[in-house]
Amino acid sequence: MAHWLCSGRTVQVEGLVSRFDPRFWTVDFPRPMMASVVTTGPASLRVDAVFYKADDLAGVIWEAVDRFDHPLLKYETSRDFRDCRLRFRWRSFGVMALDAINGPTLTIEGRDAAGAARS
Repeated sequence: MAHWLCSGRTVQVEGLVSRFDPRFWTVDFPRPMMASVVTTGPASLRVDAVFYKADDLAGVIWEAVDRFDHPLLKYETSRDFRDCRLRFRWRSFGVMALDAINGPTLTIEGRDAAGAARS
C-alpha cells in the first residue's frame, strides 16, 4: 500500500463540512450491547441498537473536536455554539417513549467561559 508523509495540505481536496453533518456523528455503548449509526440523507441519520439489559445505555454523539481523521483532513474545531439551533424528529420502535420516566434524554456537555465542565 502506498503512503505519503507530508507536513501541510497541498493537493488534498478541500470542502465545507457543516456543523452537525450526519456523516460525522458517532454512537457509544457498553459491551455486549450493539449499535450503529448510519447517514440516511443530507440531514438525517438512523441509529440501530440492541439492548440486552434494562440498564443498557447508548449515546449518539457529535464532537466539536475531530479525534478520528488525519490531522490534514479533519474538520475544523469550533467550540462556539452560540446561535446554534438543533431540531430532532424522533421516531423509535422497541424503546421507551420520549415522555416516559427514565426514558431517552438529550444531554449537552461542554465547558463554560472559565473552562469548567458543564452538562
